[in-house]
Amino acid sequence: MNNRLQTAAGAMLALTLGGRAFALGTASYSSELISTRSLGEGATGVAGTQNDPIAVYTNPAAMTALPGTQATLGLTYVNDSAAYASGVASSGGLAQNYTQAALGARSGARATSVVVPNFAATTQFLDGKLAVGLAAVSPYGLETHFDGDSPLRYQSTDARLRIVDVTPSVAYKVDDLFSFGAGVDYYNTLEGDLEKKINVQGANYSISGGHDASPRADANSALTGNGDGWGYHLGTTIRPNERHQVGIVYHSAVNIGLSGQQKITGLSGTMASIFGGSDFIANVTAPLYMPQNLQIGYAYMPNERTQIEVDAAWYDFYAARQFGVVFSGLTSNQSAVLNDPASNPRAFNPRKTLNFGLGFDHKCTDDFEGRAGVAYEAASQPETAFDPAFSDLPRYALTAGASYKISRALSADFAYEAVFFHGRSINAPSALGSGYSGNFNNFANIISASLTYRAAAHL
Repeated sequence: MNNRLQTAAGAMLALTLGGRAFALGTASYSSELISTRSLGEGATGVAGTQNDPIAVYTNPAAMTALPGTQATLGLTYVNDSAAYASGVASSGGLAQNYTQAALGARSGARATSVVVPNFAATTQFLDGKLAVGLAAVSPYGLETHFDGDSPLRYQSTDARLRIVDVTPSVAYKVDDLFSFGAGVDYYNTLEGDLEKKINVQGANYSISGGHDASPRADANSALTGNGDGWGYHLGTTIRPNERHQVGIVYHSAVNIGLSGQQKITGLSGTMASIFGGSDFIANVTAPLYMPQNLQIGYAYMPNERTQIEVDAAWYDFYAARQFGVVFSGLTSNQSAVLNDPASNPRAFNPRKTLNFGLGFDHKCTDDFEGRAGVAYEAASQPETAFDPAFSDLPRYALTAGASYKISRALSADFAYEAVFFHGRSINAPSALGSGYSGNFNNFANIISASLTYRAAAHL
């Protein structure tokens, strides 16, 4: 019996694994929706010359260049339109390797609309030699939706990952050439959900050795969890003269320990007998890793009104090379289904990625600035580990933004980003009609606005 249960574990792994939502920054589950000013300037800011309090996160060393006391509050709206077209025609029978679909059938993915807030405040001491700040940003997160009759339904129907990073930071200005900064990162996963369908007919057939082949409706699986973890980031700015500045930032890897529940509803036949009825609930724990990354930015100021910045970032998702869910209180038969050693933990083997941003800013008048930029972010997941909940696609972005000084102390920033995703063709066959094969694509509109208050007074 246990051997048959392990044979079916591949089909049942759809119960266990978590995913991503509106990953728009560094592939996988990164969003990098940090700052309106940064967004409008090609998602740059590492060099630390944008006069932006979000430097608390992007490069804490730059806080020494923010005079007095400053605070910013912003909102970013994301409208993400994912698309999937089936590349195979399958009847979805037990002898098939693919979920039932017609060739070219669309997945019915729904557009996702998300609002992401950010906040930061800084102040200086010792005539600008010392600066401290606090920020709350969302550098990672996602949300995806696929219909319940989609060819992807056994992989994902709804996925949400909402993460906030609360980071106090401190900076010290050695001289006009060097500044150094450091920050503590407290990551809190406020919501981590993955919902998908379960191929009950296929699982029953495998577990029973072919004796239970009756048609069965799909069951529903919902994995929910939350948790927190700690990390740090370090930064420096180097300004050899008034025309050039370099910024370097390192963010540590962070392990967020998630805990929650796995809920299954609508089981029938053999599966219902194993899990004690049509519904089943188990407590679960799982790790979620934020990648370590190293970022370098260079800013060139040809005159007092114009700035050009180029950033490069290296992201290392190695710590997230596998994802394993630990269940509590299972019987031996339940454990054999949910803990197949070949698929839980599941290997992701993500690639290291290089990402780039180029931005331009020009102060048109004393009260108005215009900016624009381009950006590229690579995908981290190889085809063998691709997960529709992540929809991990390479992406290109065109950005534009502006700042307007409302008063001496108050200014407003606006930005727009058009994100063009490079499509990927993924072939992921699976036993018992739970696999998929087709083309993934996406497009996103991002609109951001913020208010920033600057006062000469400091502590």
